[in-house]
Amino acid sequence: MRVWVTRTEPGASRLAAVLQEHGFEVLKAPVLQIEELTSAAPTQRFDFMVFVSEHAVHGAASNGGLANLPSNQAVAAIGDTAFHTLQRYGIEPTLPAQPSAAAITQALPAAPRRTLIVKGEGGQAVLQNWLHTHGGSVTEWNVYRRVTLTPDLAEQRIEAIVAASGEGASAIADCWRNAARDYAVPLLAPSERVARHARRLGFCNVVVTLGANDLAVLQALAQLGHTAPTSLPG
Repeated sequence: MRVWVTRTEPGASRLAAVLQEHGFEVLKAPVLQIEELTSAAPTQRFDFMVFVSEHAVHGAASNGGLANLPSNQAVAAIGDTAFHTLQRYGIEPTLPAQPSAAAITQALPAAPRRTLIVKGEGGQAVLQNWLHTHGGSVTEWNVYRRVTLTPDLAEQRIEAIVAASGEGASAIADCWRNAARDYAVPLLAPSERVARHARRLGFCNVVVTLGANDLAVLQALAQLGHTAPTSLPG
């Protein structure tokens, strides 16, 4: 099976390497590129900080936003990669890695009074809406932007697609339509929200993975007739 990996870097290269180790052919062609922004860190104190991705962690670090965090600062990360990236910067998240913004709303006993969300431009507002509804204030700190890429799919054999986000699914659909490809191709989505969006775009064979990590992708590929491992090497 030849799998089109559409994630941003460096996640695209990490996943491509894992898939190749397990016998898959890979077309590594991201549909989005991350550009860090120069953006001064907010100076006020917050009761809670959320990093939505590893890009958010790196962007905050590049802008000096991690250097002077209080030792008791409550912090959460969306996704295993963001969680471990924070740890590499010497920051221990207060919550376990959360699979989505919606999961954070379930993990919190109550809405914090002041929350900083470190993120890229645009994106979903699930957590922001929940915090506002429950009386909390929200500050968004945009530390990167996504730039759409248009890989050429001509003559490319593609038997499954890995999508990473709703915005990514939209970019995939544009490429797929321009290449006049069959929308019955299996498309792996990291959440039901992204899956619904992909279906609205016309993809009719969408598989929801149990998160966005590499093992979840391998397990989802097992649903397409391949054997997935129970753990990753190393």
